[in-house]
Amino acid sequence: MGTQLFHRDNQAHFDINGLRHYAHRVVSDSSLIREAGRGDEGAAVALKIGFWPFVRDFERAIDQQGLPRRPLAEKFGAGRLREIFIGLAGAVREMKREEGSHAVHWRKDATCLGLRDLGDHCVPAVSALLESAYTKDLPRFFAMLAGTELVAEELSRYLVGSFAFTQLFSRRRWMWGEVHLAPHEDGPSHLEIDLDLARAYGGSADAGDIREMILATIDLFGRAAAEIWVSRPLIAA
Repeated sequence: MGTQLFHRDNQAHFDINGLRHYAHRVVSDSSLIREAGRGDEGAAVALKIGFWPFVRDFERAIDQQGLPRRPLAEKFGAGRLREIFIGLAGAVREMKREEGSHAVHWRKDATCLGLRDLGDHCVPAVSALLESAYTKDLPRFFAMLAGTELVAEELSRYLVGSFAFTQLFSRRRWMWGEVHLAPHEDGPSHLEIDLDLARAYGGSADAGDIREMILATIDLFGRAAAEIWVSRPLIAA
């Protein structure tokens, strides 16, 4: 049996289609991402360097987050907790391992773009993304993960389908993006798990509160992309 969720109506509860549409709009409105999609090598380089600090450190943010059982036992009962928690905790650990793998893909793709060193250039909004990833507020943490997953999926959908972008890489593929578009056939997706745990740990935070946290994360990625675009001459130097 695959991983079970605490809630079965997350799709409707959070209007996932609406969230995904918003993430797509933020991605497609970004000058950085549009120009990268048109095959602008400078934009692709700025994208890889500018978001690297977040991609590199995101695994650590997931790793440092504990999953206390007591709030869930009080909310769902000990029996329901035992039935579901082990699978979800394992799924979160798997997310952490996969983020490490994603960082390897990001770095390898950068090498295929001709970048030997991604450096440590970090624009303010990327720093803010990292700070938000280290929150101890669990609904906010999982909302942040959900927003990150939505942006990663929509960014991948936008650029993997761009021949002009993928031709910039020596292997003619953007593997980081392809990995984020791979279907989850053996259980809930990362996004579904993030939303479920944000809701499970929500306490007084209702669907509207969590949705606003997700939208704020997506907006922060949009700000980061704008800052990277403006600072691209410095990034590429």
